[in-house]
Amino acid sequence: MNIILRVLLAIYAFFLTIASMFAMLVTIRSDILTDAYTYLFNEVLAYRNPSIVMFIIASIFFCLSLTFLLSGFKPEGDKKAIVKYNKNGDIRITLNSIENIALATSRKLSGIRDSKAYVTKVGECVSITVKAIVLPDINIPLLSEDMQIKVKSSVEECTGVQVESVKVLIESIFTGYKSSRVE
Repeated sequence: MNIILRVLLAIYAFFLTIASMFAMLVTIRSDILTDAYTYLFNEVLAYRNPSIVMFIIASIFFCLSLTFLLSGFKPEGDKKAIVKYNKNGDIRITLNSIENIALATSRKLSGIRDSKAYVTKVGECVSITVKAIVLPDINIPLLSEDMQIKVKSSVEECTGVQVESVKVLIESIFTGYKSSRVE
């Protein structure tokens, strides 16, 4: 739950606490309810501006109630994990774990100086993007194809998760030195 929803939930809980205290007080002294009704009918609902303000406040609380009700149905935790079900229960494999497998596999290839992996969830499958820095004098198309095949098979063997695609982006060619031009 993000910070905005948490703040709104705290405000909502505060006002709900006041309303529940009022409800408890009414059960003890029922004349308070008739006094409150008389005040609302004569002072608030009799005039247009207070009625509009009361309607707006009630609408805000209605919208907050619906927001909190529907937020309970969103699968927040499943965005960052793949869930596999079996007869013993469910298994959650985080996208971070899949990234680490893809990184380890891509860095084992000869000709790779450095690499980064990014995994996105696509339904029950994943899509992997590997960004790499390669050494000079490497056949980039062959290395890229080899990386795609090995990363895909490694992730599928280790996790059992289908890999939809493996995209390889060669960011740079490693030169071995930093250019320090002095003029």
